[in-house]
Order: sequence, then C-alpha cells, then structure tokens
Amino acid sequence: MEKFFLCTNIPIKAFNFNGELIHSIGYNNFLEDVFDNNGIYESLNIRTLNSEEHYVIDVPSLEGVSFTKFAVCPKNIHRGLYVIGPYASCSARHIGILYKPSCCMPHLISLLRNIAWDSNYMKQKRLISEPPYGLYVKKALSFIDARYNENITLNDVAEYLNITKCYFCTILKKETGKTFSRLINEIRIEKSKELLIKENLSILDISLSVGFNNQNYYSSMFKKLNNKTPIEFRNESLNSVVS
Repeated sequence: MEKFFLCTNIPIKAFNFNGELIHSIGYNNFLEDVFDNNGIYESLNIRTLNSEEHYVIDVPSLEGVSFTKFAVCPKNIHRGLYVIGPYASCSARHIGILYKPSCCMPHLISLLRNIAWDSNYMKQKRLISEPPYGLYVKKALSFIDARYNENITLNDVAEYLNITKCYFCTILKKETGKTFSRLINEIRIEKSKELLIKENLSILDISLSVGFNNQNYYSSMFKKLNNKTPIEFRNESLNSVVS
C-alpha cells in the first residue's frame, strides 16, 4: 500500500473481512472527513463483493468525487477489501482531491496487485511448493488462512465450499491426514509463533489474537505440537537471536 501511494498519491485503506481497518495511508484530516462524513464505511458491504470486480462509491456531498472498492485477493474475498480514494472522477476539480478519471481504476488495481505479487511475502510463499491438494481442500485452506483468528467452524467451511460437512471431512482426512480440528489448531499455532517472536504481547493476548478463546488450551496445544510451551519457545527464539 505504501509503494502504491508513492506511485500514485491516491489515498488507500484496507479492511479485513469483518470491516476492521488493517492499514491506511495518504489521508489527512480533510480526506478522513470526506470518508467518514459520507457513509463510505457503511457502504462497503464486503460480504456481497465479487472478488473479480471493483465498485465505485460516489460521494453525495461532492459532485464528481468517488471511492473505488475491490477485494485484496482476486481469488479469495475473505482476505479483505481495499478502498481507493477519494479522487475526482471527472474534470471538475476539487481542492485537495486528486483527479483520476474512472477509466484509470482497472489499471490502478492491476498496479497495486502487481506490487503485492512482487512483495517479499509473496515471493517467499511461492518458494514453498504447494501440496497436490484438490480444489476443495485448497479453497478450504485459503479460507482458514484468511480467517483463522475468528471463531470459524466446520459448518462455516462446508457452507463456503457448498458441500456437506461429512464430505468435506472425508476429503480433508484423505488428502491431509488431519481432522478439521487438528488442521485449524496447527494453523493457529504456527501463526502464534510469529507473534511470540516479533510482538511484545502476553500469552493470553496472543492466544486470543490467533483464535483460541482459552489460554490454557492454547498452551497445552502448543506444547503438544512443539514439545515446548509458548514461553519456552519465545525464550529460545530470543536467546538464539541474541547469541
């Protein structure tokens, strides 16, 4: 997002699937007021967004001023939502608002996604060979990876895939050798390792932030999968960095 703003000077925000702000850049007090006072947040409605399209939100109080919303990931709407703007979409200029005709939006969206695709995170992800899972399991893993910190259930995943719970459990076990409970716990534990190393958070805060609602269960599951407690893992990781 920061590289995109440096290239375009267009303000941009990112929200997760539940509408919580992830990151924002390029906004001053005036532009924040344009966003807040015109119901832009209320009009996002990410759950009805088609991940392959973008939508324009017109600003009622400023003629010719708009925002554009589109999915963070074109393959998985659950990754969240970008909002570009405000920008003046017609030749009528507004002081403090950049002019960008609507025809530029598809190209700007492509630019942002190309920047993301070229990021170190995506490069590292592509280096990891993807297991030969079937379409349902791949989609399920992507869904869980995007929303692991929420209270997602087997029902949620099966409904997202539009298949029965029984069929999903069968193919998940066949292709990964794991149950749904085991799989989501492993994902949450792996995500928590990043926080244990990089963030100065309590074990309780970390357990809650990755989707566990009980610190004791998180700690016991962490030890079961890693043969050490979260505190032992953190101390060992910090000591290795210092040495």
